[in-house]
Amino acid sequence: MDTLTGKRVAKFCRDFGFEGTDADKFERYVAANYLFQYVRDDVESIERTVLGGGEDEGIDIAAVIVNNRIVFEPEEIDDLIAGQSANSSKVIFIQAKTSESYDSKLIAKFLHGVEAVTKYAIKANSVALPPRLVDVAILIDRIAENGDKFQDSRIPCELYYVTTSSNEGQSARSQLQVTEAIARIRELGVYSEGLRLRTHGHEELANKQKERHGPQNVQFNFEKRQTIPATERVSEAYIGLVSATEIMKLLKDNFGEVRAGIFDDNVRLDLGPHNTVNSRIMGTLQSAEREHFPFLNNGLTIIATGLRGNGDRFFISGYQIVNGGQTSHQLIRWSETDEVKNDPQLLDNLWIPVKIVSSNDRDVRTSVSIATNLQTAIGSTDIQASSQIAKNVEEYFAQSGADGLRYERQNRGAALAFARTRVVATPELNRAVAATLFGESSRAIGSPKDLEVEGSFVWGNYPVETYYYAAWMIYRIDRYFARTPESTTLKAAKYHIAMMASALVNPGLISIFETGDIDAAAKKLENPKKLNFRISDKLSEDIENAITSAVEVASAEFRDVLAEGRSLRKDDVRSRRSQEALLGRVKAVSQH
Repeated sequence: MDTLTGKRVAKFCRDFGFEGTDADKFERYVAANYLFQYVRDDVESIERTVLGGGEDEGIDIAAVIVNNRIVFEPEEIDDLIAGQSANSSKVIFIQAKTSESYDSKLIAKFLHGVEAVTKYAIKANSVALPPRLVDVAILIDRIAENGDKFQDSRIPCELYYVTTSSNEGQSARSQLQVTEAIARIRELGVYSEGLRLRTHGHEELANKQKERHGPQNVQFNFEKRQTIPATERVSEAYIGLVSATEIMKLLKDNFGEVRAGIFDDNVRLDLGPHNTVNSRIMGTLQSAEREHFPFLNNGLTIIATGLRGNGDRFFISGYQIVNGGQTSHQLIRWSETDEVKNDPQLLDNLWIPVKIVSSNDRDVRTSVSIATNLQTAIGSTDIQASSQIAKNVEEYFAQSGADGLRYERQNRGAALAFARTRVVATPELNRAVAATLFGESSRAIGSPKDLEVEGSFVWGNYPVETYYYAAWMIYRIDRYFARTPESTTLKAAKYHIAMMASALVNPGLISIFETGDIDAAAKKLENPKKLNFRISDKLSEDIENAITSAVEVASAEFRDVLAEGRSLRKDDVRSRRSQEALLGRVKAVSQH
C-alpha cells in the first residue's frame, strides 16, 4: 500500500474504530468512500456492505441501491417501490486490494464472482454461493421480477477493482481473461448496456475520498450573472443564466455519469420521466417553447463550500443542488436524446436560471435548504433526547474514557470526535434498552418506532449505568460480528442475541422478561437490586462469554432458515414467538 493511502486508511480506522488486518481495514475504507452517498458514515451500513471472509468469490463489497437507498432485504425493496410506477435501481460490486499493482487473475476471479451471483439471481441454486452472496442475488432477483416498476429495462451495474497502484490499470483491463469475463456477464442480459470494469489506483481512490464532500474543482462558464452582495458568512453568491452545455458539466462527470451525491440534500428523488411535472418540462425542451425555458422554469439553486472565478470561468467544489432536482434529471434525459446528440448546439442555446451560494458556514447552508423547502421536522427522538435523563446519560457516557462509549444526544451536523463504532444515537439506544433491560427484543427488531413515542418506557427514572450497560452490550455484539464474518448471517437477530446475553449475565432479568409486564419491569429497574449493570472488567468478560453462548442459541433456533443458505431477515426473527422461544432456550442454558 502506498504511504499516503496507508496513512489515510489508518486515520479512517481510528476515527471509526474499525479493527482487523490491513486488508480488512482497506475494504472498509473503500466501502465508506465508494458508497458514501448511500451509507454516509453509518458504521453498521458500512459493515454490512463488506462481505469479508475467505468465501467471497473475489467480491469484497456489494451494494444494491433502490431509489437512492441502500437495501439489505427484499422486503425493503417492496416498501420503497410500493405505489410508485417509476423507480430506480443500481448494483455495485467492488474488489479492494492493498496491492500497488493489478493482477489480471484476481480481476478475472472477481468478475467470475459477479457472474456467479448474477446466475444465481436468474435461477436460484444454479450455482453454489456463500450466504452473503446469496443475499445479494436475492435482492437482484427481486428487482428483476418487479421490472415493470423500474425506469430501466435492465439493471444499471457498476464494477470496480480498487488498488493502491499509481496507474489506472488499462493493460489489466485489456487482458483476454478479463475481457471475456466481462463479455460473459453482458451475455446474461441482466445489466444495462455499456457495462464495464473500472480499475482504480490510489489517485482515483483519493478523489473518491474528496467526493465525500461533493465534487471538487468542477469548471464551468457563468457569463450571464449578477453578483449578490456577500455577507460575513456568505463568501460569494450569484444569480443568473447558465447554458445547458455548462450545466451538464455540473451534473455529469467525465465518464458521462451523474455526479455522486449532488442531490443528497434535495427533498425529492427523481420522480421519473412520466411524472406530470417532468413530462411538462420535457415537452418544453422538445418544442419551440424551448427559448422561453428561463421564464417557465425556476431553475437550480446550488449550495457550495467553495467557489472561485476567473473572468467568466468558475470552479466549484462541494456543491449540492438543493432545488431543481427534477429539472436537472429532465435536462440529463433530454441531452441523451437523438435530437440533441445530432445537434449539440441545442444545449448551447438553452439557458437555465441558476442561483449559487458559496459558504462554509453550516447554519447558512441549512438556512438556504430550509428556504427551498428542505426543513427537517423535529423528530420524536429529538424530543426524547431533550429530557433531563437523556442529558444525564450523555454526561455518564462522556465519563467512560477513551475506551468507552459516547451518547450522541443531539444531532450536531458534524460527528462526535470519537470512534464512530463507539458512538450511539437515540434510536439505537432505545432499541438496546428495550432488548437488554425489558426483554422486548421482538419490538426492538420489528417496531422500533414504537419506542420513540413520547413517554416511551425506555426512558424512565432508571440509573444512568443501565443505559450504558445496554449500549455496551450492543457494541460488543457488533464487534463480535465484525471479527467473525461467518456469524453475520445472524445480524437480523442482533437484538434477540442482546436479550439473551443480558439474561445470561443477569439471570434475575429472566423472570422480568418472561412476564412481559412493562410497568413491573420499569419499577424493578428504578431500584435494580441484585442486578449488575455497572460495566467492569469482570462484567465485560461475562458479557463476551454470554454473547458467544447467545449466538450458539440463535444459530440453533433459526437453523432451518440458515439451512437455506442465506442470512436471516427481519421477517424471519421479528415475531414475539421467536423472542419467547429464544428466552426459553437461554433459561435452560442458565440453569445448567
